Amino acid sequence: MPAKKTSRARFILALTLCAGALLASFLMSRAAASRENYWVVLHPISAGTAIEARDLGYQSVVLGTSAGAYLPATTNPIGSITRRRLAAGELLEGSALTEDSVFLTHQQISLSVRSVDIPSSIQIGELISLYQVHDRRSGESEIAPDYILGEVFVAAIDRKGSNFGGEVALTISVDRSDVPAVLAATTSGRVVAVRSHG
Repeated sequence: MPAKKTSRARFILALTLCAGALLASFLMSRAAASRENYWVVLHPISAGTAIEARDLGYQSVVLGTSAGAYLPATTNPIGSITRRRLAAGELLEGSALTEDSVFLTHQQISLSVRSVDIPSSIQIGELISLYQVHDRRSGESEIAPDYILGEVFVAAIDRKGSNFGGEVALTISVDRSDVPAVLAATTSGRVVAVRSHG
């Protein structure tokens, strides 16, 4: 191949690469400019509870055609009620919230549970089952454990007092109609938390 044709081919290739780099840079800057702030869930939230300011943060993302499904930072969701469980890190969908107070069904209860009565791997946002266990005393007949409630949302866990067989402060979110049953179970025996999944 003649030297002129070779140099011309190299020149065209160099121009193409340069144009491609400029186009890529332009597209990236445009994408960055089209980013918007959307609400993001900071920690797991139970269904049927009112959203508080501490529950949410902002995240700058590019959503494109799906943007309409999520709540931008210009919308105020504080005080809205969750229709379903929300996971930490997920963008807040408009369909997951409602203003209808009929959906405000859950309340939080704090329980003191022995550290041996709750799996050490349970995390906030998980679902557990609760049982009432009666310790057998000398001369008494054995009493079978009572099932209290399932699908219980773990709202908070404080294990600071769990060293050396101490207590764990467990905050759960349950339907308000189940509150009396849970509280009644704490008056005798002990409450045992069982992992619902695995």
